Amino acid sequence: MVITLRNIVKAYDNKKESGRAVDGLDLEIKKGEFVALLGPSGCGKTTTLMMLAGLLKPTSGEIYFGGKLVNHVEPKDRNIGMVFQSYALYPHMTVRDNIAFPLRERKMPKAQAYERAKDMSRIVQIDHLLDRKPAQLSGGQQQRVAMARALAKDPDILLLDEPMSNLDARLKLDVRDEIRKLQRELGVTTIIVTHDQEEALAISDRVAILNGGKIQQYGPPHELFGEPANLFVASFLGNPPMNLIEGLIMEDNGVQAVVTSGFSLPIPDARRLEGSHAGKAVRLGIRPHDLRLTDASDPQGIAMKVDLVEHLGSGKLVKAVDPAMKLGGMIRLLADNEARVQAGDTIYMRVRDDKFHVFDAAANGLNLTRRQG
Repeated sequence: MVITLRNIVKAYDNKKESGRAVDGLDLEIKKGEFVALLGPSGCGKTTTLMMLAGLLKPTSGEIYFGGKLVNHVEPKDRNIGMVFQSYALYPHMTVRDNIAFPLRERKMPKAQAYERAKDMSRIVQIDHLLDRKPAQLSGGQQQRVAMARALAKDPDILLLDEPMSNLDARLKLDVRDEIRKLQRELGVTTIIVTHDQEEALAISDRVAILNGGKIQQYGPPHELFGEPANLFVASFLGNPPMNLIEGLIMEDNGVQAVVTSGFSLPIPDARRLEGSHAGKAVRLGIRPHDLRLTDASDPQGIAMKVDLVEHLGSGKLVKAVDPAMKLGGMIRLLADNEARVQAGDTIYMRVRDDKFHVFDAAANGLNLTRRQG
């Protein structure tokens, strides 16, 4: 089922733009696609999901399912399956009855509804729990019951509202793999709301990053992470976060460079800025894994003093500062476990190839070096 949202606005105070939870949102989701709505609290992602479900009505704009306008279609008539953050299971009902409930509401004969519930329980691997009640289940098992109930209706669209937020870290990994595998097998168009960027990037075909009720960027995970459209996306995505350093664009005989108070970084032709930007205030963005340790003999090496070293298991997170405090804050670098570095050491680092971004320091924060496509 193709989903299209056109200029969707949800305002709680029609007289003020600041009262808009969703502000002019345009989005298209392909049939069978898995899309994540990602962003900080209050960005409008859950409000958007509730409008898709029909639980909230948009103030203006149009929502289409398969080319059909559904703004005024009741939730029960939208053929959606929904999994809530709380799972919303009926405590007095068995797993079998919880899964069969939406089918019984549709007047499906009890025997047929139970058979369908049994089929769905097999798919999510809880068929041995059909006679238990929710209180007798673990969090992961309850999540599977909620998923089976949502799928029992054979929905055109599956909506997931932070379904893994109540699970522990290890179980989250297992459940998200199961959800992704199940979605691929069934081919149902699926939208998940989450504030967990790792979760969104891991299981989605495309991710819509929201802030202030607007989509900041929409695309496949590798594109959002590798070519962020603006400062918000760049700083929101990534753990540890991107290093951001104030600088200026300088040009000399057609050669462009970002000049900071600590060093100068030439902009390669692959990321060359269109037109003249000489003197423009910018923010230089470098992800921690795009910095590497070098030594004092490297002409491009930047001297730093190590403040803290965190052991991550897969490597070390080195937090260092410029001894002269010219760079205006802490720089984060990811190093191998073999790297011999500790607090108080002087190290030298350099940027890997052309792995950096230049953002306009103006309010829009656009990525001036973003490669399209």
